[in-house]
Amino acid sequence: MINSVGNILQFYNTDKQVNLFGFGGAVPPYSQRASHCFALNGDIFNPRVNGLGEVAAAYANAIRSANLYGPTHFADILSQVNAIA
Repeated sequence: MINSVGNILQFYNTDKQVNLFGFGGAVPPYSQRASHCFALNGDIFNPRVNGLGEVAAAYANAIRSANLYGPTHFADILSQVNAIA
């Protein structure tokens, strides 16, 4: 699914860099509480990855290292994405 959408959207992004965030997961080193906005590449100060290959790799890594955790609150991630836009 990510590749299907990304293959279309990549032509509208000249530098091919993608800000990549996750939400509703417990991520190291804070594995006992939910994070409602975290960078999937592990660097909240620079959450960008290069191209669809790195998008897929970051998602695969996040699935292995983060635990789904709730409840999920969307306000944090929406605020972050709004600030970038």
